[in-house]
Amino acid sequence: MTAEDMRTDLLERILAAHKSFYDIRRDYLFEGRTFPAFAEYHTYGEKYVLVKRAKLWEVNTHDFMFFECVDELDEAQLAEEISFMQEKALRKVDAGPNHMSSALSLVIIANHTTEAARKLAKKTRFHKEYRFGFRGWTDLRLAVVDLSLPTGKSVVVNNAGKQLKEVLSSNLALIK
Repeated sequence: MTAEDMRTDLLERILAAHKSFYDIRRDYLFEGRTFPAFAEYHTYGEKYVLVKRAKLWEVNTHDFMFFECVDELDEAQLAEEISFMQEKALRKVDAGPNHMSSALSLVIIANHTTEAARKLAKKTRFHKEYRFGFRGWTDLRLAVVDLSLPTGKSVVVNNAGKQLKEVLSSNLALIK
């Protein structure tokens, strides 16, 4: 299996794992860039007393997942990707009155990554609160998959992206 086939197969498996909950778009054009895939998930919750008109509260949560496939990933490229997520992808978030939280997720599948890029991925932090947290928050979840490393070491995530690691690792194990 070629490196490109492995990237494509892994992306297909990840999208299949998310398709029952997420709306998935292929070749997604956003802010002048085309991503191989994009997935979004929205939930709504409310609490009321006796009748729906007596609403106590309502909340919305969102997850926006961008997928990128590259041959080589170095620290400078990853810094550009992170900057894109913090500045442009952040525009996806609508922090209205009922917004509770949004996750901006970036999954990069690479044939090879540098050690500096993996370190940067691990230490990346981004948390934005809206109106002192009264309108919720947004976190950046980052995952980098290096197909050249052994299975146990090939998925690197930041602190907010720990949820992604299990899905990515289990799907990666199936193709290696």
